[in-house]
Amino acid sequence: MLRTLFPVLFFILITNVTLANRATVVNEEFRNVPLKDVIQVLKRNYRLKVAFSDKNVRDVLVNVNIQNLSIEEAFVKILENTNLGFELIDENTIIIKKLKQQQNEPLALSEFSGVISDAMTGENLPHAVVWNEENQTNFLSNEEGYFFISDTRKINKIRVSYLGYQDTVLVLSEQNQHKRLQIGLKAKVTELAEYILADQEIDHFSTGGQAGKITYNPINARQTPSVGEVDVLRSLQLLPGVNATNEISSGLNINGGTNNQNLFLFDGFTVYHVDHFFGYFSAFNPYAIKSLRLYKGGFEAKYGGRASSVVDISGKDGNRNETKGSLGFNLLSVNTSLEVPLSDKGATLFFSGRRSYTDVWSSSLFEDIFSIFESSITEGPRGPLFPRTIQSEVKPDFYYSDINFKISSKVGAKNQISFSFYDSNDLLNYTENSQVNFRDTLSVSTKKLGVINWGNVGTSLNFSRQWNSSNHTSALISYSFYESTFQEIATSDVKSSSQGIFQTVESQNQLNNIEDFTIKLDHEWTLGNSSTIETGISGSLYNNQLEYVANDSLLVDKSELNEYLLAHYLQGTFVLSPSFSISPGLRSSYFSSTGKIYFEPRFSFIHKLNESLQLKGATGIYNQFINQSNTKNVLEGSRDFWILANGKNVPVQLAWHGLLGIEYAVNKNLFTLSLFQKNFNGLMEYAFRNGSLITQFEDQNRIFTSGDGVAKGVEMMVKRDLGNFSSWVTYTLSQVKYTFPRINQGRAFFADHDQRHEINWFGVYAFKNFEFSATWIYGSGKPFSSFEEVVTRPSNSQNGPQIIQIQIPERNGERLPAYHRLDVSARYFLDLGKSRANVSLGIFNLYNRENILDTKVSVVAPRDRRNNRDQILATTYVPLMGITPNVSFEINF
Repeated sequence: MLRTLFPVLFFILITNVTLANRATVVNEEFRNVPLKDVIQVLKRNYRLKVAFSDKNVRDVLVNVNIQNLSIEEAFVKILENTNLGFELIDENTIIIKKLKQQQNEPLALSEFSGVISDAMTGENLPHAVVWNEENQTNFLSNEEGYFFISDTRKINKIRVSYLGYQDTVLVLSEQNQHKRLQIGLKAKVTELAEYILADQEIDHFSTGGQAGKITYNPINARQTPSVGEVDVLRSLQLLPGVNATNEISSGLNINGGTNNQNLFLFDGFTVYHVDHFFGYFSAFNPYAIKSLRLYKGGFEAKYGGRASSVVDISGKDGNRNETKGSLGFNLLSVNTSLEVPLSDKGATLFFSGRRSYTDVWSSSLFEDIFSIFESSITEGPRGPLFPRTIQSEVKPDFYYSDINFKISSKVGAKNQISFSFYDSNDLLNYTENSQVNFRDTLSVSTKKLGVINWGNVGTSLNFSRQWNSSNHTSALISYSFYESTFQEIATSDVKSSSQGIFQTVESQNQLNNIEDFTIKLDHEWTLGNSSTIETGISGSLYNNQLEYVANDSLLVDKSELNEYLLAHYLQGTFVLSPSFSISPGLRSSYFSSTGKIYFEPRFSFIHKLNESLQLKGATGIYNQFINQSNTKNVLEGSRDFWILANGKNVPVQLAWHGLLGIEYAVNKNLFTLSLFQKNFNGLMEYAFRNGSLITQFEDQNRIFTSGDGVAKGVEMMVKRDLGNFSSWVTYTLSQVKYTFPRINQGRAFFADHDQRHEINWFGVYAFKNFEFSATWIYGSGKPFSSFEEVVTRPSNSQNGPQIIQIQIPERNGERLPAYHRLDVSARYFLDLGKSRANVSLGIFNLYNRENILDTKVSVVAPRDRRNNRDQILATTYVPLMGITPNVSFEINF
């Protein structure tokens, strides 16, 4: 269906694009002519586009002689002595509107509007900040970069700011009175022909706005040392409160929440799985991202469906002025992008594609990364027997890919339409051969054949209309589909001095998918004092399937079809004084699977104590209607699965957030200090935590169980920009504890991602045509469980496979060693004719620290049913990657 829909939408967008007209001179005379007729004459004779309301022009007569006037001058003369004004969108597009002030008030300083864009590419910049220089109040432009100020007699000048761009100061004058200004901002970092980067400031992120919100500059991802791929989500892990020591996952544990509790939006559609390459890279191509907003907690009522945080990404629209492209290589993949202007009215096309070539050629970097999944360090004995020697080899055939496509265009003077498409895919075929010897009495040889495939497809069609200076509406239709499949057959040849020779065969098959189709309608009112009111409705239709078969026995079979979620929100931002604003909100939802209505009140505030110091706070209730179980077998790639809540064995999650922080910013220094707490109800645990028939549940008849959790802590950050050198350091002190009645005998235990202390440092220095960057990460040890004994029990189904239950004295009662590493990189910029290029060398884990990911419980001797012989398990540490170099090259043309 998508392949058919794509060209149709492409054709519709192209056919709605019109060419610009040349400047026009008006010569007309009207005597007692109704204004509506005057407008029709001007539209016909001068090929104008004029938007107006019939009730506003009714009974208005025009007496005027126009000689050699421009369009703007002609309409000034036509609308004299009326209560009407106009806005000139471009040379030939006019909006006639009723004035809010009386005629005797100075129109020139009563209203002011504009659109903020990138001066080089012409792309609109969403959520730019417009400052009132008189009293230091501010407000944001909307998604299309549009802003409006009424009663600007109180304002002499404004400052327009956007992350990564130079501020622009505008003095309000009569020359601006009728025009919708096109404000082009210049990027602070521009790769000039001579590539002299020193003395150019770089804005990495902004903490302006409500508590817990960070606006992030995607350019920073290119400056952050990485393993192979430039990764936006990986660079986000350097921010305060975001865990950075989960090396094999670019997912985000934020303020004590887990990655599956985060809502990831790309151009309005949900992305369910955000990892490539076993978690080492995110599934988001950084070259396709225009802007990113991270809400660590306490987020607004317009966002719903997740219990922890929000990552809202806007994709690039493309260059409106000229065709641009890029091509990049590294030791894992090739990446390309193309931007094409389709008309001089702002229609654009953007495309990016990325694919690894690891299925064709295994580079040294690929071998280093994959070695994590095939090597292990044997710990001390933890069972009745322990292995004397273990030999294991995994041969992978693997690749990943993703594409982004977006086309956008203006449709008339007030409308904007865009179509976005995204697809990502990972495929792993592997063969694992292992040989285990126990003393001199037992030998087990195992061969595993496995296939894993996972990926996302997402698309959205967005239509927005700026009705007038105060009202903006957007309508979104989106579709998202995620699927993962897993198949494995393990054949074991056992040689025993007492039992002889025998063979066992075990198989596993897992299928999981989630599909949602969503329609949203949002409206925003901009009030005269920079306050706003927003409301919206949405409806989502879900299909979900989970199936798990082991040894031909169906252990899990859950299908939730045609379930729907209806939601409505109302929120406002009210500027009560130049130093104090509040943002109350309420979200209500109806979920068909449970048949219940859920209310979620939200509230946040900002209090400016002085020009440099402000106090922020936020709180709210949040519900999550879809859960994800995280398996822990690193050898099996994407084994996590999504499952819809049903109010029975899979609950609806409920969370309460509380955030309070202070922010001190003076000159180019920034200090933040924040307290946070999140209380969770309805957390879910899945029985087979290790991606196999090994369980830690004490209840033999359960596949899922639910519990509660509390995450709390304090985070701080110090940031300093010195022109050609920028750096920040963060510290997070936190605790995350869970309580499940059927786990750990009902006692509270530390969550798997709990980490008491974390310190992150980032620094980047530009010198002539070089750029040097480094990161250092430290985290205290995360918890893990040790087991005392193993009990083999039958499965819930008749004649099903044997299930291994691990007896644990204390869930997550021990701690892994502390984690720390240093990464460095250097980039060199060069000029290749009319093209610009850079080459980068990075070193991951410079001082070769041997960090530990986790422990793994594995079956090293399968059960012999004929002789009633029990299984033998072993616990091993899973080591992470040592010192690893990487080289990349990029050219922009």
